[in-house]
Amino acid sequence: MTLSRPLSVAGAALVMLGACSSPSGPANIVEVNVSGATFERVGTPATATVPFSVTNRGSAPVFVARCDSRVMAAVDRWNGQGWVQHSTDACLAIYMSAALEVAPGASAAASQFVLEPGRYRLRIGATDAATSGPDWSIVSSQFEVR
Repeated sequence: MTLSRPLSVAGAALVMLGACSSPSGPANIVEVNVSGATFERVGTPATATVPFSVTNRGSAPVFVARCDSRVMAAVDRWNGQGWVQHSTDACLAIYMSAALEVAPGASAAASQFVLEPGRYRLRIGATDAATSGPDWSIVSSQFEVR
């Protein structure tokens, strides 16, 4: 009897989470391009810099998640069976985090950092309205970090 309330609260939370992550953004018109297929880790700590661009292939502006002047990107890693979130991209509250408008035909360039070897892809948050939450289902092609 005491479990029914916690389970119903957990169930409601899962439904809300699913609603927040369902595709509602411009996934079919935003393209994420990684500048290569393989990236080497250098320095201490060994880090691979992965340059990428986000291009609006549509006829209306799109808005991508950003932190200050850079486009934000989550990193997914291939675990042998499927893609799992490897790292998120966070923005300190002191920086502007309003969505970056990308005009039709325009691109925004950025880079992400990966510390461990493996097979990865980037995930971008975008929406078709500056006031909407981003859809984080827009992914790049896969790339290797050595």
